[in-house]
Amino acid sequence: MAESVRTGAINAGLKYLQVRDLLVHRFTTEHYQPGHKLPTEQELARSLGVSRTTVRQALKLLEEEAIIVRRHGSGTFFAGHGGLMPQPHATKGLVGMVNFFFMDYIYPDILRGIEQTIFPEGYTLVLANSNQDEDQELLSVKRLVEQGVKGLILEPSRNLQIRDAHPMIDLLDTIDVPIVTTHWGIEHRRVSTVSIDDHRAGYEATRYLIDRGHRSIAIVFKEDVQAGHDRYRGFRRAMEEASLPCQDRWLAAYDSRAEEDDPRQGYVLTQRLLALHDKPTAIFYFNDLIAIQGYRAIQEAGLRIPENISVIGFDNCRSAELLYPPLTTFEHPKYHLGRWAARILLDELTEPRPRLPKKMVFEPILIERESVAPPTRP
Repeated sequence: MAESVRTGAINAGLKYLQVRDLLVHRFTTEHYQPGHKLPTEQELARSLGVSRTTVRQALKLLEEEAIIVRRHGSGTFFAGHGGLMPQPHATKGLVGMVNFFFMDYIYPDILRGIEQTIFPEGYTLVLANSNQDEDQELLSVKRLVEQGVKGLILEPSRNLQIRDAHPMIDLLDTIDVPIVTTHWGIEHRRVSTVSIDDHRAGYEATRYLIDRGHRSIAIVFKEDVQAGHDRYRGFRRAMEEASLPCQDRWLAAYDSRAEEDDPRQGYVLTQRLLALHDKPTAIFYFNDLIAIQGYRAIQEAGLRIPENISVIGFDNCRSAELLYPPLTTFEHPKYHLGRWAARILLDELTEPRPRLPKKMVFEPILIERESVAPPTRP
């Protein structure tokens, strides 16, 4: 069921953002004035049913936004709305977001970009997480429309499978509000989309490994989402240009259903690759989440990164730099992707119809760390 980030239960994985929003909502509804003292972290944690760490993260964000000020030895005080809050009379309605993934990993930053863009314009964000359930996803979109959302930001599950005969396409054709998709729809002409050049990302990641002497390169990727498929296409192109074989046994693909059965696909598929007689000397993981799982399988096999095997990922998630060794990866524009998805949606809310779909594509940027080195064996 769709659930406002300003009311209701606080979901795991997005807690500090939701606490931040609940506090902003409280400042407005309880008519806080500058200088009004907030409850202590402990009192807030108890009243909201979250940890003090979560409260502390939310307060840090509010402080960065100049909404609160913390005075050592005195407490935390409301400073004003920091230019983020619309006046009550400026409220324009709801914007819905339907997302297939649990609201963690890269998604808190994407959501922050969306909300910090729409909120000053008078819109409130409503979230619906389908947990990779296609029926729930369709129902969530329908319910958001029934709630009267003014626009939708959508990232459907198994989006590579969505074609003209798909129920999601039929549903979107009946919706008379602007829709912007993320990570999906570069070739889909019905709606605007914000994404990354995933084909180029896969190509550049593979070229990076080839340029460092690797010839036996494996890829672990999710084959039923557009990002995974396009990064795989880029991988194949780089290998073919270098006249290197794409051995079937080095192509470790999984899909959403396999991930539902066992969420450790990066770990399981890496074990299979390492059990081969001719092990790859490098692995390209289509995202950092499965690369982190791959690290464990590599270490359990008694191998060292990058001395025995090189690893490269994608997304530059918060944990990537904390791995040992730190993971070489590509930057995902998380916050900016959310901000531009929201910006395009706001533009379409004010444009005269018919709306002209827009396609924004971010270019991948390499974050070079310590997980890649030249191979030490042929």
